[in-house]
Amino acid sequence: MKTKMKNILEKVVPVLKTKAFVLSFLASFSVVAVLFAIALIVSDVRNEIANEEAFREFPTPPRTLWGPTPPEPEEEPCDLPPYPTLFSALTGRRIYEGYAMRRPLAVVVNNIRASLPQSGIASADIVYEMLAEGDVTRFVAIFQSYIPEKIGSVRSARDYFVDFAWNHDAILVFHGASPGGHTRIRNTGITNLDGGRLEGQVFWRDRSFPEWVGNRGTRSLEHSSFTGRERIEAHIESAGIRDLVGLNPAYGFQFGEIEQQSIGTARRVVVPFSPNYTRTFIFDEEEQIYWVSNPAGPHLDAETEEQVAVTNILIQFAQMHSLGDYAGRRNINTLGEGRGYLATGGEQFPVRWQKSSHTSPTRWTFPDDTPITLSPGTTWVCVFQAGGSILFE
Repeated sequence: MKTKMKNILEKVVPVLKTKAFVLSFLASFSVVAVLFAIALIVSDVRNEIANEEAFREFPTPPRTLWGPTPPEPEEEPCDLPPYPTLFSALTGRRIYEGYAMRRPLAVVVNNIRASLPQSGIASADIVYEMLAEGDVTRFVAIFQSYIPEKIGSVRSARDYFVDFAWNHDAILVFHGASPGGHTRIRNTGITNLDGGRLEGQVFWRDRSFPEWVGNRGTRSLEHSSFTGRERIEAHIESAGIRDLVGLNPAYGFQFGEIEQQSIGTARRVVVPFSPNYTRTFIFDEEEQIYWVSNPAGPHLDAETEEQVAVTNILIQFAQMHSLGDYAGRRNINTLGEGRGYLATGGEQFPVRWQKSSHTSPTRWTFPDDTPITLSPGTTWVCVFQAGGSILFE
């Protein structure tokens, strides 16, 4: 009996010892793992507190692609930028990186005198100005860096307006269109927001003038359509519209120091669109910008109450002719090639433009076929009658 018990113990004891060792090891490992996890949590908390201390003075970047643009970062040197930035393809200026790739808006903005002042025009990265009908010009304003809360008043599109939106892969925003405008919108398939369909959703009516302009009465109905960032953002999201710009670098410009030879001064540039409507730009040497004026005086923004200013002026000479309809509409040929001028820094330079199709971006070059270089800042493009004269002083 004693021999059997001894044999049993000789077999069982090693097994028990092994199990005890394993259990002891697992218990010890669990304790170490728990202590390590606690250490990581404490470390994360400390790091978060440190980060809050380090960034306490800086704003939190917007979380959405279409949110309000934060203020520009400090000028260099800047030890710790408040948010990541890139350089805008439309202005060459620093821009929050979340907005550098958002799809621009191309808004058709009313410019008849009875509709002024316009809302949001001073915030546009690029403004195209051209004759619509009669002696009246109209704008296609390109917004990317900053989308104002109120833009307008918004007016109807023409066929050639569509081409200017395609220059930057922009969403075309308008309220109604001419027969030719509707045809080109449909044929090119451009993404668009039409106030004729979206009034009350993306667009609203406001017949009042800003108080600071004095007693102007009320706007007529055709000059009272407005839109803005919040409503556009909501519609883009709900409709599933593509909100990132295409990767083609031709949708933007090159910026930097111009190495071409100037052909003269451009401290005052006068563009006589018609006998009754002249656009004037006056160069400010200290600010290195052009102040924009119309026949009534300084061209003002209704929201900022300030005069519009741009850094670059492009003159695009294009063939125009009347359509002969009851409204006196025009056709402007944006295809093919033509000549023009660049005014920047108080100097003028000859340029060329080429556009191969309605949906391709316009290519701007100097006479030697090198891409044009703009000064960092906003740009005003005057689409003007081929053979016409521009005054440079």
